[in-house]
Amino acid sequence: MRTLLISAFVAVLYLISCQNQPAPAPQKMTGLAGGLQDSTIIRVWPHEIDSLRKIDPNIPFIDVRSEMEFRKAHIYKAMNCDMSSPDFSKRILRLSVDSPVILYDTDSGLSLKAAETMKELGFKRIYEMAGGLFSWAREGKTVVTGESKIDSSIILR
Repeated sequence: MRTLLISAFVAVLYLISCQNQPAPAPQKMTGLAGGLQDSTIIRVWPHEIDSLRKIDPNIPFIDVRSEMEFRKAHIYKAMNCDMSSPDFSKRILRLSVDSPVILYDTDSGLSLKAAETMKELGFKRIYEMAGGLFSWAREGKTVVTGESKIDSSIILR
């Protein structure tokens, strides 16, 4: 009888203590799964970009490094819009705020800042490529290198 009372008392204490516990915070999804959440900026890895481009092959790549860095190496068919330029906002607004874009830089530091600025400007769907050009090249994807003749129309001025 005494064991039964102690067990009942412990069970009641356990139930009371569980009621005061906050619910665990929902985990933030990343990558394409994160795109299903209500988010403007979605971080994607290079291997996920193939899926994005199958859905919309016209999503532009925007390289936010300097024009000099862009001319040395960039993703094939990317456009350049220098984030450190004082008129970055004016330049980037030549693109539609309603159309998705894929941003990258060398390693993601600058492209995350650019994504925040673009979000403030009203862009609705911004994919930021995690790891930047380094991770793109590491996965064996095409990188244009050297002082190639680049059509200046892909540099947003």
